[in-house]
Amino acid sequence: MHRLVFVLMVVMALGGCTSSDGPVAMPDAPVTLEDARAVSDAGGRMANLELLGQIDLGGEEADAWGAYVAVDRGSTVSILQMAFEADGGVSLSEVSSITAAGPKDVKWSDDGAYLFLGNDEQASGPPLDQFGRAGGIDVYDLRGKAAPAFVSHLPVGQLRGPHMVFYHQQPDGTELVFGANADVSINRFDRTTGTLTELARYAPDAVTDVNRDPQVVDAYYQLYTHDMFVMEDPVAGKTLMYTASWDAGVHIVDVTDPAAPVELGAWNDFGDDETGNLHTVATEWIDDRRITVGAVEVGFEVVGGVPYATGTERSLVYVWDTTDLGVPVLLGTWENPDGIGPGMSGIVLGATGAEVMSTHNLQLEQGRIYMAHYGLGLWVLDVGSHANQTAPRILAFDKDAGNLWDAIVHNGVVITSGSTGARAYHYLPDTLGATGIDSRA
Repeated sequence: MHRLVFVLMVVMALGGCTSSDGPVAMPDAPVTLEDARAVSDAGGRMANLELLGQIDLGGEEADAWGAYVAVDRGSTVSILQMAFEADGGVSLSEVSSITAAGPKDVKWSDDGAYLFLGNDEQASGPPLDQFGRAGGIDVYDLRGKAAPAFVSHLPVGQLRGPHMVFYHQQPDGTELVFGANADVSINRFDRTTGTLTELARYAPDAVTDVNRDPQVVDAYYQLYTHDMFVMEDPVAGKTLMYTASWDAGVHIVDVTDPAAPVELGAWNDFGDDETGNLHTVATEWIDDRRITVGAVEVGFEVVGGVPYATGTERSLVYVWDTTDLGVPVLLGTWENPDGIGPGMSGIVLGATGAEVMSTHNLQLEQGRIYMAHYGLGLWVLDVGSHANQTAPRILAFDKDAGNLWDAIVHNGVVITSGSTGARAYHYLPDTLGATGIDSRA
């Protein structure tokens, strides 16, 4: 694959040292990209991506701040330091770790001083873990990256703790931490005490908002909000939350006053061959339209219903026009071009199932979707034009990236977390270094 072209004399002068600000490179040369769809159709395993580095630590969610990446590994959260090497690679080294009881998500504060962990322990009212803490949100002081310190815990209960968490700072400095725990808990973070205070809860309406079409209904997650994305909207002038609410679809909520969330619009009009299971969402303004994208999670029997049993589930990415917040309009969908189904986990049935190949976490930045696709690896899709919002175009992929849970972008580096640990990729047109793009989630 392509390599970055470095100035030989600079490399010799550096003598192999690293730069945390970004690679030292010649002025950008035109990047010649392969036709990623054609490469895939011809049986290719990778297109328009370069693997810059990796470490055998990772597996679930990841988030980055500054030179640091927090990676959830199931019972441990590793704090990794990321550095650009003079040879064009990226090094990832562990500087500390946190032993925790089943964290499912991690998010940094905007200044990198605190880390928030979500633990989705079921029936999370009473203390259940080895630390005597119920399912909920843990706060760690990370001002000393080599010495994380537990600060506080907010139990969420009663049904479960948060499967995903989200940090957002409003223009007036109010720091909010959201937890997706079937409903959404909205909490204020107080730096003087290091504690979280619940302000409100939001949930779609159990009577009117759930799609109960036969192919959509499952046995477990009917009204579970699985994830949320929060942003300051430059046009609406409001703090908006977008929820991935499984079979209740995507919901748009005004949380400008976080103590009084107001639902503005929703969509759950899944097709006759679609199972719902909306797992994660993201939004940004692209030209003249507010574009929202979402991916499903399928391949698990307890949330698959009849389509799981019959092997007819589809791993879909949805693209909506949410310019009118009250009336989201579906523009198009995408699924992998190989026609590979999401697999069948067999976890509950005790059987050996096919490897799960479902879509999973995604980021939407500068008109591009960066997505983890479980056993189908890493994908980059183009939704930067009206045409590609109707039919997302494949820009890049690595089908051998491992069984991935998460993909984020930081300093222009695509960081993945999954069975291959944590990996650093470069989507070739992206600028590497401090001026590169960063995920907002």
